[in-house]
Amino acid sequence: MELSFDAVINAADELELIPLVRDAIRSKGAEWFVFVSLHPTDHSASRSTHRFLIGCRPEWCQLYNANRWYLTDPCLDYARSNTAPVLGSELPVRTVGQKRMLEVAAEHGFCSTFLIPAHASEKGRIGALYLGSSTKPEEGEPKLREGRAFFRALALELLDWSSRAVREDAIRKCGLSHQDVQLIGFVRSGFNAGAIADELKVSSTTVYRQFQRINEKIGVSHITAAVRFAEENDIFTHQ
Repeated sequence: MELSFDAVINAADELELIPLVRDAIRSKGAEWFVFVSLHPTDHSASRSTHRFLIGCRPEWCQLYNANRWYLTDPCLDYARSNTAPVLGSELPVRTVGQKRMLEVAAEHGFCSTFLIPAHASEKGRIGALYLGSSTKPEEGEPKLREGRAFFRALALELLDWSSRAVREDAIRKCGLSHQDVQLIGFVRSGFNAGAIADELKVSSTTVYRQFQRINEKIGVSHITAAVRFAEENDIFTHQ
């Protein structure tokens, strides 16, 4: 199947997107995929910034969560600090636990693997497209490598889609207005309340009142925490 990248970015939801991606990767030698986007500073057990697209056997995902492998996943470790795709046989593995994770992945369809990091901006969300097939690595990995250019383009499109979805979800759930986002953006750029008041031609009291309203919407105690929330949820990227 020849994938239209416009179809990816315009997919309404995961139910529409996942079959498109699954069919496309299978035309390039992969059978399964997982795509995750996250804020690169998020190492928390709650995975508050992680968003997954799952195109693999559900049993693998259940084991991944049950063993909390997301805390030590070598694929995420690699994607945080690298931009070049890497075959599974060349992926750096530091611990016995990481090795065990990859062994279990191989038992669930990820015998030959190819990891494609996706970085769209210096400080924004990153992505990792993890591809696999049940073919032995010496046979399957060369085939996956042939699709390198296609997979890299796909990973970037999936990162764009995921970032937009995260942003829209965060704005909707918190009820943030365009003015709220603008105000948080001023704080992020280093403006204090007085400078924001001058920019908007309002009083500092009005600005502080707006800060309080934004904090209440997001559920934080200080406007700097609201800025951090906005950064983690890519709210500034698609203004």
